Parts: sequence; structure tokens; C-alpha cells
Amino acid sequence: MIRKRLIRKLLKQAEAMIQGSLSQATRTCGTASCGCHTDPSRRHGPHTYLTFRTAEGKSSGMYVAPEQLEQVEQGRQAWEQFWETAQTVAALNREELKESWRAGRKGQVRR
Repeated sequence: MIRKRLIRKLLKQAEAMIQGSLSQATRTCGTASCGCHTDPSRRHGPHTYLTFRTAEGKSSGMYVAPEQLEQVEQGRQAWEQFWETAQTVAALNREELKESWRAGRKGQVRR
């Protein structure tokens, strides 16, 4: 029963989860006369980026607009909860496996 409840929780978290990390950076622009080129305190930003690994294992990233930051953060939190829940399910599965092995040995004759 616990496992089924956890699996339902995993499915709910999977609907919104976003794997990655958030970082912020400031930038200089392409206009040579802009003050951001001579004064670091006038750089543009900070701009927020979501960085992640692609299915091919390559690092990638995407810009996160300020109005999208809350949605992305909620997705990241869903990912963290998903991972914690998945680890709990895996631990239950390991314990069940060990118990089935123990039960199987009880019927064996030792020599």
C-alpha cells in the first residue's frame, strides 16, 4: 500500500518536474559605447539561466525570463521531491527483495 501511494506521488510530481540548476549571470552587450564595457557595475543583468544535461549527456542551458522564474523554480522543487520519493521506493524494493531471498532460503537444506 505504501509503494502504491508513493508511485502515485511520483506521477503527480512528474507532471511538473524540471531537472536542472538555476544560475545568474551579468553580461556586456554588443554596443561598444555602452558603459557596461568599462564599468563592471553597469553590466546588464543579472539574467537567470536553467542549466541541464541533454539525453546525449551534453551540458545545455536556457534563459529564464523573470516572469517565468517562479514556474521553473516550482518545477525544480518537483524534481527534488520526485528524486526523494524515487529513492524511498527503491529502498522499499531493496528490502522486499532481501525478504524474498530470505524466505527462499528457509526452504533450502544446508549441507
